[in-house]
Amino acid sequence: MAIANMIGATVQNTSPSAVLQAYVDGSRDLDCTKLVKCFHPKAIMTGILVDKPIAGTPELYLADIDRMASQGVSNEGYEARIESLIVKGSVASATVIMSGLAGLNFNDFMHLVEEDGHWSIISKLFTTV
Repeated sequence: MAIANMIGATVQNTSPSAVLQAYVDGSRDLDCTKLVKCFHPKAIMTGILVDKPIAGTPELYLADIDRMASQGVSNEGYEARIESLIVKGSVASATVIMSGLAGLNFNDFMHLVEEDGHWSIISKLFTTV
């Protein structure tokens, strides 16, 4: 799958909460097709994954989700919730709490932006907890 060419290509999300719910659902389902629609084409991703610094683009996350799906990884026990969402005009900030994603727990801090009536994640800062 050429993930880089798909990011932001078919953004259908008309609210920040819709983007975040698609992110939660796509992560749960290990569905790269759902997830790729959540991210802005110029999105960045940084964070700490089990004490290892990560910096790059959402392609890293999408490739990992794709790998887990192809290996038949079970997301049994996965839970996620949008803990906070603040919207100010055409920008938003949110926190998503995930547990049980391939056996790990995450706090994701998202920034979203609205362009032409469509919302997408422009940055993701995460840590495992």
